[in-house]
Amino acid sequence: IEEETTAAIGEALWALTEGRRVVKRRYVVADGGRRWEIDEFTDRLLHLAEVELAAADEVVELPAWLVPYVVRDVTDEDQYTNLVLS
Repeated sequence: IEEETTAAIGEALWALTEGRRVVKRRYVVADGGRRWEIDEFTDRLLHLAEVELAAADEVVELPAWLVPYVVRDVTDEDQYTNLVLS
Protein backbone atom coordinates (compact mmCIF):
# COMPACT_ATOMS: atom_id res chain seq x y z
CA ILE A 1 0.00 0.00 0.00
CA GLU A 2 1.31 3.40 -0.94
CA GLU A 3 -0.16 6.58 0.48
CA GLU A 4 1.00 10.06 1.30
CA THR A 5 2.01 10.91 4.84
CA THR A 6 3.63 13.73 6.79
CA ALA A 7 7.38 14.16 7.22
CA ALA A 8 7.04 13.49 10.96
CA ILE A 9 5.28 10.17 10.43
CA GLY A 10 7.78 9.26 7.70
CA GLU A 11 10.72 9.91 10.04
CA ALA A 12 9.13 7.91 12.85
CA LEU A 13 8.44 4.95 10.55
CA TRP A 14 11.92 5.17 8.99
CA ALA A 15 13.50 4.60 12.39
CA LEU A 16 11.56 1.32 12.68
CA THR A 17 13.19 -0.02 9.50
CA GLU A 18 16.74 -0.04 10.90
CA GLY A 19 18.48 -3.24 9.81
CA ARG A 20 15.74 -4.14 7.30
CA ARG A 21 16.20 -1.56 4.56
CA VAL A 22 16.39 -2.40 0.88
CA VAL A 23 19.35 -0.57 -0.65
CA LYS A 24 19.09 -0.01 -4.37
CA ARG A 25 19.75 2.40 -7.21
CA ARG A 26 16.90 2.91 -9.67
CA TYR A 27 17.29 3.67 -13.35
CA VAL A 28 14.29 4.76 -15.41
CA VAL A 29 14.31 4.01 -19.13
CA ALA A 30 11.58 5.16 -21.50
CA ASP A 31 11.04 2.76 -24.38
CA GLY A 32 8.19 2.58 -26.87
CA GLY A 33 5.70 4.39 -24.65
CA ARG A 34 6.61 2.26 -21.63
CA ARG A 35 8.58 3.30 -18.57
CA TRP A 36 10.98 0.58 -17.41
CA GLU A 37 12.37 0.80 -13.90
CA ILE A 38 15.62 -1.09 -13.45
CA ASP A 39 16.62 -1.62 -9.82
CA GLU A 40 20.26 -2.34 -9.02
CA PHE A 41 20.46 -3.65 -5.47
CA THR A 42 23.69 -2.33 -3.97
CA ASP A 43 23.61 -4.63 -0.94
CA ARG A 44 23.44 -7.89 -2.94
CA LEU A 45 24.00 -9.20 -6.47
CA LEU A 46 20.53 -8.58 -7.89
CA HIS A 47 18.97 -6.49 -10.64
CA LEU A 48 15.22 -6.34 -11.31
CA ALA A 49 13.38 -4.78 -14.25
CA GLU A 50 9.80 -3.63 -13.78
CA VAL A 51 7.18 -2.09 -16.02
CA GLU A 52 3.67 -0.95 -15.09
CA LEU A 53 0.85 -2.44 -17.14
CA ALA A 54 -2.66 -1.22 -17.81
CA ALA A 55 -4.06 -4.72 -17.11
CA ALA A 56 -2.71 -7.90 -15.50
CA ASP A 57 -3.22 -9.88 -18.73
CA GLU A 58 -1.42 -7.36 -20.92
CA VAL A 59 1.35 -8.99 -22.95
CA VAL A 60 4.76 -7.36 -22.70
CA GLU A 61 7.52 -7.79 -25.24
CA LEU A 62 10.94 -7.18 -23.75
CA PRO A 63 12.87 -4.42 -25.50
CA ALA A 64 15.95 -5.61 -27.42
CA TRP A 65 18.31 -3.73 -25.07
CA LEU A 66 16.93 -5.66 -22.07
CA VAL A 67 16.72 -9.20 -23.52
CA PRO A 68 20.41 -10.15 -22.98
CA TYR A 69 20.12 -9.43 -19.26
CA VAL A 70 16.87 -11.22 -18.42
CA VAL A 71 17.28 -14.58 -16.71
CA ARG A 72 13.58 -15.17 -16.00
CA ASP A 73 10.24 -13.54 -15.21
CA VAL A 74 9.80 -13.27 -11.42
CA THR A 75 6.40 -11.57 -11.47
CA ASP A 76 4.71 -14.27 -9.39
CA GLU A 77 7.67 -15.06 -7.13
CA ASP A 78 7.04 -13.59 -3.69
CA GLN A 79 10.74 -13.76 -2.77
CA TYR A 80 11.34 -10.72 -5.02
CA THR A 81 8.95 -8.33 -3.26
CA ASN A 82 10.49 -5.49 -1.23
CA LEU A 83 8.93 -6.92 1.91
CA VAL A 84 10.74 -10.24 1.53
CA LEU A 85 13.96 -8.71 0.19
CA SER A 86 14.24 -6.57 3.31
